[in-house]
Amino acid sequence: MSSFVSVDSSDADAPTQTWKLTVFIVTAISTLAFFHINEKTRSLILFAWACFIKPFTPSNRKTHSNHQSNLESFYKTQAKIYDSTRKVLLKGREDALTLAFSHLPNKKENVWIDIGGGTGLNIENMDKYVAPLKSSFKAVYLIDLSPSLCEVAKKRVAENGWDNVHVYCADACDFEIPHKEADLITFSYSLSMIPSYYSAIDHAAKLLKREGGHICAVDFGIQSDINAVGRTNTLGGLVNRHVPWIYRTFWRIWFECDKVILDPSRREYLEYRFGTVKSLNCYNKTLGKIPYYIWLGVNKSHDTQLMHRFNSLAIESPYLAPMDVKNNNVPNSKCLEAALDNAKKGLPFPSLFYQREAWRVYYDELSDRYEPFKNQYIYAFTWEDPREDAKILKLSSKDTVLCITSAGDNLLSYAALPDPPRRIHGVDLNPCQGHLAELKLASLRALPLETTWKLFGEGKIENFKELLIEKLSPHLSSNAFQYWMNQGHVAFDINGKGLYDTGSTRWALRLAKYVFKVTGLTSKVEELCNAKTMNEQREIWESSIRPVLFNFAVGKLFVGNPVFLWKALGVPANQAAMMDTSILQYFIDTLDPIIGRSMVGSDNYFYYLTLKSHYRKNNCPDYISKHGFKVLSRKVNSPLDNIRLHTDTLNDVLVRLTKKTISVAVIMDHMDWFDPSGEDADDEIDALFGALCVDGRVMLRSAAQVPWYIKNFEKRGFECQAAATRTSGTSIDRVNMYASTWICTKKVEGDHMNFDLDAK
Repeated sequence: MSSFVSVDSSDADAPTQTWKLTVFIVTAISTLAFFHINEKTRSLILFAWACFIKPFTPSNRKTHSNHQSNLESFYKTQAKIYDSTRKVLLKGREDALTLAFSHLPNKKENVWIDIGGGTGLNIENMDKYVAPLKSSFKAVYLIDLSPSLCEVAKKRVAENGWDNVHVYCADACDFEIPHKEADLITFSYSLSMIPSYYSAIDHAAKLLKREGGHICAVDFGIQSDINAVGRTNTLGGLVNRHVPWIYRTFWRIWFECDKVILDPSRREYLEYRFGTVKSLNCYNKTLGKIPYYIWLGVNKSHDTQLMHRFNSLAIESPYLAPMDVKNNNVPNSKCLEAALDNAKKGLPFPSLFYQREAWRVYYDELSDRYEPFKNQYIYAFTWEDPREDAKILKLSSKDTVLCITSAGDNLLSYAALPDPPRRIHGVDLNPCQGHLAELKLASLRALPLETTWKLFGEGKIENFKELLIEKLSPHLSSNAFQYWMNQGHVAFDINGKGLYDTGSTRWALRLAKYVFKVTGLTSKVEELCNAKTMNEQREIWESSIRPVLFNFAVGKLFVGNPVFLWKALGVPANQAAMMDTSILQYFIDTLDPIIGRSMVGSDNYFYYLTLKSHYRKNNCPDYISKHGFKVLSRKVNSPLDNIRLHTDTLNDVLVRLTKKTISVAVIMDHMDWFDPSGEDADDEIDALFGALCVDGRVMLRSAAQVPWYIKNFEKRGFECQAAATRTSGTSIDRVNMYASTWICTKKVEGDHMNFDLDAK
């Protein structure tokens, strides 16, 4: 010891001796401290050493030719504290297990292989949080190459008394098990540590059950847009898929020091080898935004859902036009075109083909036509009154209906009728409107009324994420699932403003509440919503609310402002120009008669929602009413099976539908948006003519009493009649937002050709 203390400054070895002394002292103090601190702190220190210091030491730079030796050099010193130190780092494991189990066709007697299962924590979490092992699985196999981790796993199995769980210390690329196939195969942060990952994935593919088997992976990932080129439709959505360059580069270099490889090829090979059912892209924000993903797949050629999707295309006419090799002028189904193109390239079919439900029709989400919507829907609720639709149209099971999707409320009302249409096509160019409609469909399929009511009646719920993964995800497309995993915590936040404060129309609702607040009318609005008689309701409106709402300042600054009309109310300039009066007078004519027509608190859920941001159980859309929910949620012959959601322009859908098979097209106020000097209206009328059968009807609403495009319908062979016309002081339905409702009936046969109005 004295030789270390007595150091001559002129000695050439003095710096070395001083360094040794420093290391000795630090090591001695650290060792003493290490054994005098609690277990949790010791685990964290050991974890920090193994993950953040040891990888940069000279001894750790050596790579063994034997992968098992590489694993042991990393895990041997931390096997016993592995679970307690990975909770913060390895995010999404429980979510992945829940997602995977929710998609299994059978909930009992499954075979599960957990590849790279390590200490068995995944298996314990499945038993504790997702599904009991003894009743849900007849056999569970944990495969791992690290003897140290396997020893911990065996101890865990013995402590829990799982006689159906078997731990194999074996290579992921060639292990053998007694069972020939597995219902579930999982990779939980293990694929990024397997050098020959392609071999491991191929081996898993051989073991996966052909019909109904699912494979799930959760792992670090560094995907980018470049990796999606040429195979977008197989990926199941692009929400958060692109990881910025700085994160891709930093985390890849960092994890390589631990021999964890974050290249995108591992995930890409999964997406090539299997059909994608669900795909989720996330960040571990606790530790500096480490990117990770959760992915769920099935056999890409033999899955049950795949057959169901093809059967829907082949036999459910009128769905989409079948392939027609004799007539190249007839457009083919976009989904069939995509499927055939993928098959030629050896790629899986589009992700939408592997979903349990056939509701969502295939669309290419990279199309420029979706760019304006910026990942947000406009309408969180639908304004048109379906009660009037039912009276005018008298829909039955003989009808095939095409309508604008919007928030999905109206098409669900049609489906809830006593004799619902045989098929209902919802069309909307905004993908997010389709995501919202899908969420409603999934809730009706999978949830009880009370839970569905919390979602769409109150617009708030406490456990939305858990509900989405466990109950709703099997009935959603991957695209919709991604959207709601990304947006749902805001839309349904129990402490937030709720679902009906989302979408572009939230600005109108917020403005109304602000005006009522600053003018001291909030209490009067409450009284209006709780009024017991029509006279009481009218008195509150006339004496308190109306004078404020329709004063000059409000009318000039907001209602009459074109920017506000579009951004808040969704009224474009072309439609505003069709109003037969000033914009302020138009809204006076809209709202005044409503007060004398129906009780806001009990028979007008449209305006009750705008004032209260939620519904009442006796004043709500049909699908969340007790009767409507019972009809729609039935398990056998559910009207929900007859709904299809198209994410496209109305015109593009019409020309691809089987000709002369649509009996009713409900296009809302859609045509008011067209420029009278353009050709869009003519093109759409021509497409409607081709899709409608003889005596097929178009129902439309307009801001004008007589819309300019009615004459276009008549010249094409439609007989047009106003079903309702609003005059000052009268109302045509509970919304009364439009000046007229029209029925245009196809009365002549004719070929499907564009027509020249001037020539006729």
